[in-house]
Amino acid sequence: MVLFFIELATRRVEIAGIASTANGLWMSQIGRNLTDAVDGILNGKRYLIHYRDPLFTPEFLSMLAETGVKSVRLPPRSRT
Repeated sequence: MVLFFIELATRRVEIAGIASTANGLWMSQIGRNLTDAVDGILNGKRYLIHYRDPLFTPEFLSMLAETGVKSVRLPPRSRT
């Protein structure tokens, strides 16, 4: 599994992590990396648009909210 983020304004792609098996603990670490005060890729961003995967756990989303990033989930069936 490869988790990556695309900055819409610049179309810059950032690989956040690679794992053979992803789980909530892995996503928690990704959340800490994304919101790091020094070099987190979500610094200065207001929104994270994501699909409805269970890996976007409440703990992960609360980490984002604490840094001012609002979670925007895609509507159901938007991936088909």
